[in-house]
Amino acid sequence: MSAGASTPVPDPSGSVRPLLPDVRHEVADPADKDAVRWLCDLLQAGRADLYAQDEADLALLPTLTRTWMQRGEQLKIAAPGINEKRSVSCATDLAEGMPLWRTDERRCADQFCATLAAGAQRSTERGRVALFLVDNARSHRVGKTGIVRRGLDALAGRVVLIFQPAYSPDLQPGEKVWRQWRPNVTHNHRRGTLDALQQDSDAWFGRMAAEPQLLLRALALPDCQPLKMAA
Repeated sequence: MSAGASTPVPDPSGSVRPLLPDVRHEVADPADKDAVRWLCDLLQAGRADLYAQDEADLALLPTLTRTWMQRGEQLKIAAPGINEKRSVSCATDLAEGMPLWRTDERRCADQFCATLAAGAQRSTERGRVALFLVDNARSHRVGKTGIVRRGLDALAGRVVLIFQPAYSPDLQPGEKVWRQWRPNVTHNHRRGTLDALQQDSDAWFGRMAAEPQLLLRALALPDCQPLKMAA
């Protein structure tokens, strides 16, 4: 098979979506040089989108960090009696800086699969395969049965997962997204409810989606570099 080979993707409405290149593997090993070469060929030919997918906690208990204050004025951060959390999943297009995000009650396989589906929908409409750089979290594991297995079956021919080596956050470009998100949302926040905090998170991602070059500058990655780093 080659990067130029294509297969039509049926649409539930009855129309035919743009042709997609044939997918060799639903899971590509970054240590496999032939697989990395195939993925890079797809990207360079404009037949795939590369997303960095990762999750972060949205917590009512703020993360305390150093901050500037005027002399004689001390910033006071209220601590809730009971901490509450939600999970934010984001898949960022590493070529264009476009984030696809969602917030759920907890981190789980359903959230992961919903994020994959959002990326697949966007890429399929562009006539591309959605490639996802992901970590080895339990909710991401692909088995013979289960939620992730069913999710991949539903997205067959449209999605490729690229699992990074265990304990290698330095290879996950998505971490750079959270480095921008946390100072604007979770650090030293004074929101009294999770709903208000989630509105701040959604607003921040909305600004990034409107100006994706801001995330591109934070990512600062050359073509295919995340794949080559992991190989």
